[in-house]
Amino acid sequence: MEFLRDILSDQKHVKRNANIQILMATLAFILLVRVYPMGLPQIHEISKQQAVPESAREELTGEAFTTRDKKLQTVYFTQEHLYRIVLYLNCVVTKERTVTQTILFRLYNDAFSCIYEEEYSCLRMAKDGYLSASVDMDVEPEQTYYYEILVPEEFENYIELPIADRGTLGQPENSTLYIDGIINDEVCLIADFDYSKPLPVWGIVLRYVLIIAVSAALYVFVMLGLDYCDRSFSAYAGVIDRYARVAGSVLAGAGAVFLFLFCVVWNKFGGGFWDRLFYAIAILIAGLWTAGALWLPFFYPKKSKRAQVPVGRQFSFRWRNYIQTVSFGLLFYALCQYVNAQREYDHMSNTRWMLIFLAIAFLMMFSEKQFLNILSVIWLVVGVTGAVIYCGSITDGENALMIAKLTSGVVIAWGLLIINILLQLRVSRDSLVSVKDMVLTHVPQVIYGVLWVIFALFMWVYRFEKVWVFTAVLPFLTMFFFRFTPAAKGRFLKNFTNGILLSFGLVTLFCLHHRPYHYWMRYGGMFHTVACTGMYLAVVLGAAVGKLYGRLKDSRHMLWRCFYELSMVACVIGFIFLTISRTAFMASAVTIVMVMGLAAVAYRKTLQRVLQELGILVVATVVCFPVVFSTVRMIPAIADDPIQYEIEAENESNVVKKGDRINSGLYMTVEHFFAVFFGRFHNEAAEDGDAAARMNEEVWEQGLLAYTGNDFAGMNVGQIENASENNATPEEGRDISNGRFEIFRDYIKELGLKGHPRMGPLEGTGSEYAHAHNSYLQVAYNFGMIAGMVFLSICALALWSAARLVVTQGRQYGIYMVPFALVVVFGFVSLTEWAFHPCIPAGFCFLILQVLLMRQ
Repeated sequence: MEFLRDILSDQKHVKRNANIQILMATLAFILLVRVYPMGLPQIHEISKQQAVPESAREELTGEAFTTRDKKLQTVYFTQEHLYRIVLYLNCVVTKERTVTQTILFRLYNDAFSCIYEEEYSCLRMAKDGYLSASVDMDVEPEQTYYYEILVPEEFENYIELPIADRGTLGQPENSTLYIDGIINDEVCLIADFDYSKPLPVWGIVLRYVLIIAVSAALYVFVMLGLDYCDRSFSAYAGVIDRYARVAGSVLAGAGAVFLFLFCVVWNKFGGGFWDRLFYAIAILIAGLWTAGALWLPFFYPKKSKRAQVPVGRQFSFRWRNYIQTVSFGLLFYALCQYVNAQREYDHMSNTRWMLIFLAIAFLMMFSEKQFLNILSVIWLVVGVTGAVIYCGSITDGENALMIAKLTSGVVIAWGLLIINILLQLRVSRDSLVSVKDMVLTHVPQVIYGVLWVIFALFMWVYRFEKVWVFTAVLPFLTMFFFRFTPAAKGRFLKNFTNGILLSFGLVTLFCLHHRPYHYWMRYGGMFHTVACTGMYLAVVLGAAVGKLYGRLKDSRHMLWRCFYELSMVACVIGFIFLTISRTAFMASAVTIVMVMGLAAVAYRKTLQRVLQELGILVVATVVCFPVVFSTVRMIPAIADDPIQYEIEAENESNVVKKGDRINSGLYMTVEHFFAVFFGRFHNEAAEDGDAAARMNEEVWEQGLLAYTGNDFAGMNVGQIENASENNATPEEGRDISNGRFEIFRDYIKELGLKGHPRMGPLEGTGSEYAHAHNSYLQVAYNFGMIAGMVFLSICALALWSAARLVVTQGRQYGIYMVPFALVVVFGFVSLTEWAFHPCIPAGFCFLILQVLLMRQ
């Protein structure tokens, strides 16, 4: 493989070759983990009926099936894991409705207990010609099971459940069909039964070998092709680059024309004048953005710096930066899932994922020559062996087994990290003397560290049953054992920031696939509540703004030189607008203003330059907002796979379901968004039976409340009623804090020198507060007033240290602006939300930055 060695040693194309290597390895890794441990490839065996061929599905006929009809099909499954039941039926949508109607599929065991149920959209059935119930559960072969279809009372469409001769179907599963309680052994409902089982060991190994071989061959082919192009067409590189950009521009223009016809002219997504105007603006701006992404690097190429390190070390840096960035990205995604958890299992699993990714990110501070050693290999062998034995002893179900696997992963990952930290430690008299000198010459940092030790002791003493206290302190102490030179600190912060932005990309992809923007609510993204969404987006904005203004320290061409960073900030602000979260608005506005002010001081900018940058940011935000709104409105409708969390229990008529039309009135409109945004709420799509929406309209007419889609969560309805009875004006009856002031008062009354075992005192109804909606009060309540004062001092020192870091070293390392931005975000989010927690994005950022800020 001499030719590969020669290609990889090419100093001119190190970045390109490393990126291709990373891309190929990443694709191979994703395919490998989908085989094991995810187990997505499975062996499927379908028990297919013989009566109805694929071409004859549309010809199925039967009697009309209504809410009064009962057809209970008896089945005897032949294998242990039922993956799916495909039930053939006819569905004709006879009446156009804004709200799509659904029917209910249910599976019962032999005791007539429902073991699975699934709602199914009539529109989807009309399009597919069948109902596909994704059961995916273990069953007992030869035991009696039943399934049936339930039609709601208000069902207005036409549905048929065709039947066929039992012998003609030729399936061992079919047995007695009860038609309106009458036994019938001759006919059955027409269905296919899909069974699945995991791959055997030899199947996993075979797929692993195949994936690795194909990936290696593809990598060699790509590298040979690039080498041939470099040798044959290097003289024409500029012409090829220009024509490639022209081709990309033509394709983007054709796509924009199609989208304009589809969305604006044909109005496939529905909506009024303002929606179509927004779509038109979004298509125009997206086209211009694509043109900018294609042509700005051509007209404003980056100045290439000749690397002073060997090619092999450059590859090493790129790989470690990539792994560290991805680890932080997945870590923040796990934090989002923790915040979004509905069960204790989700809390436990995502905490472990966070610790695993954190350990991997920390390991990337070492070079591969450092952490690839004999002790690491021994620990891996011992750890994997112990994990197999430990996980093999778990018999409490899939959830317990998964927690055991993740626990084993935490032990293995942190064992590797601790081993390598110990190997790098060198304790000598000179090092002890240097520590003494540091203590004497860097008093502020010493005070900072001492305060953290005191605060950690208070947390430990008053931890009661709180396990997260250890997670908040111990993992971050490992950062003290790394050598953080200014360059290493800059590299760490750059990867940390890019990881936050990567998590934002992953969250956005999830939302665009699964989370439509409902008409009746503010945009919650992937979270249960708008408050959680606002907190997370404020953190993302802090990272994006810090990175943007770090890049602007020398550049005078904000729009051209910082195009991608500016676009990211504008995009995040657009998502924050959709939430209509006052907490996010406040934290974002203050963060932007303070970052701009610090940048002006640190980089000695003129007032004209500051105002120019602010103006460009405002314009970019305004023109990008239609793109954000249109994307959130359109793509989930096309993806057609909405997920509704159990905690989001709303009137069923309000919820977008799979199979709904893309022009359904259940999606948010531009006019309605601005009505809510500016406080003029109206809900023309409210159904007569939607009591919550009617109540909202009645109350809003009195000017007392803007509906949040959460049934007045955080509001005192009694206060509203009393204000109305006393003829109070809207301003007098409105609580601008959504009940937080009352919560603050209750917490302040309970504060003492000692902490409390629970998260909050009892409210007026006798139930316990979930949290204080304020990190400073929550810390003082949990760990005592002295700990609360120490915590306030730490926050102030963090802000001062972050600002000082930018002023003293920010000109050389622009990424140092990020800690300041994130500390500001944490400080202001904490005024109205409980953010100090290692598994909440804002709290994690605050914790991980402490060591960087207190070390010189």
